[in-house]
Amino acid sequence: MKKSLDKANLSEVSKKQALERHKSLIELGSSKTPLLSLLCTEAIAAGVQQIIVVTSPDHQDFLLWRGNFEKIYPAVTIDFAIQPEPLGTADAVHQAVEQFPMLQKSSFIIANGDNLYSQNAFKKAMTHQETPHAIISYEAKHLGFDESRIAAFALIQVDDTNFVEGIIEKPPVDTHKDFYDKEGYLRVSMNLNLVEGGSFYKALQACPVHPTRGEKELPEAIRIAIKEQPKSIYCHLVFEQLPDLTSAQDLQQFS
Repeated sequence: MKKSLDKANLSEVSKKQALERHKSLIELGSSKTPLLSLLCTEAIAAGVQQIIVVTSPDHQDFLLWRGNFEKIYPAVTIDFAIQPEPLGTADAVHQAVEQFPMLQKSSFIIANGDNLYSQNAFKKAMTHQETPHAIISYEAKHLGFDESRIAAFALIQVDDTNFVEGIIEKPPVDTHKDFYDKEGYLRVSMNLNLVEGGSFYKALQACPVHPTRGEKELPEAIRIAIKEQPKSIYCHLVFEQLPDLTSAQDLQQFS
C-alpha cells in the first residue's frame, strides 16, 4: 500500500490515511467506514459471532476500532492474536491457533483483512459440512483483474468432483492454462477458507518459510494438509467481484 502511493491518483486525505493507517482501517467511500468494519459486517450477516483479528504488537488503532465496532454489534466477540513478526499468512493463522487453543478443537474461517468478501461467500464457508476443510475460490473473469494481477494470487487445481488437488502461489501467467477446471473456469484463491482446527494446526506447524519470499504462506499449509489427508479440502466456486486493497490505487474503487 505505502510503496504504491506515489503512483496513485488519490485525494490528499486518502493518501494521508494510506500512509498513516493499516490498510484495513482506512475509511472508505462516502460513509467513511473502515474496510475491516465492512468485512466484519458481511461475516456477521452470514452468522459469524466470534472474530479474532491478527495484528502486530503495536495495535492501538485496532483497539480503538474494536471499541467503536462493538457499540454497533455488542453481541459479537472480537479478540486479538499478536503476530510478533510479519512472516506471512500461514504464520498469522498459526499465531492465532497457538494463542487461542480452542481453535485446535473446532472449525473456523480464515479471511484476509484487506479483501471485502460478501455475505454469500462467508455463508458458503459457514455452511460447509461435507469435508474437514473448504476453499472458497473466485472465478478469474468475474474478479475483473487482468492476468498480471491474477498472477499475484494463488490458483487452485481441482479434480472432477471439485476436491482440491493442488494450489500454487503466484504462478507465472504462461502457466495459467494448466489450472482450468473441466468447465473451463480458472479458480483463484483469495484466502477465504474453512478449516478443521486440529488437523490444520499440524499443517501450520509443518509449514516452512518460502526460500525467496521469506514468508510462511497459506497455500503451502494447504498443500501439506492435502498430502496428509487427500480429498479433505472441497473447493466452492463463486462468480463475484472482490474488492481488494493490495495497492493504493485500489482505493479508487471505493470512492
